[in-house]
Amino acid sequence: MSGSCLLLCWLKWGQIHLWRDGAGGVRFTGEKPRIVVTTDVNGTTTPDNTFAELVRTDGLYDEMATLMRGYTTGQCRFSEALPQMRQLAGRVDRQRLESYASTMPLYAGVMETLEELTRSENLDAKLALSTTGFAGLMALLNKLRHNSSLGVAASPVLIELLREEEESCLMRPITDEEEKTKVIEDLVRLHGPSKSLVFHIGDTMGDFPGIRHAAARGGIGVAFRPNAALRTSIAGLSKDYRSRICEILFPSDEKPDYRKVGDVIKEAVWTRLRIQF
Repeated sequence: MSGSCLLLCWLKWGQIHLWRDGAGGVRFTGEKPRIVVTTDVNGTTTPDNTFAELVRTDGLYDEMATLMRGYTTGQCRFSEALPQMRQLAGRVDRQRLESYASTMPLYAGVMETLEELTRSENLDAKLALSTTGFAGLMALLNKLRHNSSLGVAASPVLIELLREEEESCLMRPITDEEEKTKVIEDLVRLHGPSKSLVFHIGDTMGDFPGIRHAAARGGIGVAFRPNAALRTSIAGLSKDYRSRICEILFPSDEKPDYRKVGDVIKEAVWTRLRIQF
């Protein structure tokens, strides 16, 4: 990964007990350093347009895909598209929702990377799905695919199809792209990581506010296979901001691999704390 992706800094933690391992890193035996990671879903952890897939059997795939394309390329705000998207999803029932959540394809490395973060012995990593995707689907995805280990912030659609215990992961509704910045702030207030250990991962203009906000906080915004509109917006930021944004690109003949996101986080943690997770 290019060194320009990283901002070098020293971190000061409170009462932290550590010992040095054989590789020259350290392990923590007391309070572990905290990091916050928020990630988009559509196009970031999955190749699917989850909105459109949910209404494919209703013959509404193209109509839903057109709405998503509008706000992910910056032609409109998500808040403008959401009412019609909610209406198109009106026939989705619990059976369809659960079936899709159980079988939705994920990019290579997604499960491995998220599990490695949540199970780290050296870090206290707080992770959340921060997405414009429907909250009903994302909460079920969290339960069925991620063992209910993640927080979920998503658009307030299909929540009525969830069971009470499945709703417990829901953090806040997202009705506009800018609200992804509030998800980051919610987690920072709750868990108190250093400002340089905050990450947001996304792929379109729906994630530009989150990516920019992570960088503004001194953390890292990760543009995973970014679309043209997102790359253009990133290029328009100041050099200081761009130094804290990593663009992960894949040639047309290479399959996207989310482990590269994990590599960015690992390098950032090593650079700042000299620990491995």
